Amino acid sequence: MSAIARTLGVTRSNLIERAATPVVPRGPYRKPDDANLLAEMRPIIDKRPTYGYRRVTALINRQRRLEGKPVVNAKRVLRVM
Repeated sequence: MSAIARTLGVTRSNLIERAATPVVPRGPYRKPDDANLLAEMRPIIDKRPTYGYRRVTALINRQRRLEGKPVVNAKRVLRVM
């Protein structure tokens, strides 16, 4: 343990503490409005299943601009898809 601590440049107590605490993976990231966005995306994806996230984003943003709503980020559409 001391050889590893010297190599990494950390204290042994730090290594022992890290080894004792289990790593808990984070769950999936979701926003509260994702369900609403998915409801907007579903008809587009069902009608055009070969469209990727960029085309779907463009169609959603076009529709949202007409309705006076804020546009959606393409990364968010990719995450929800």
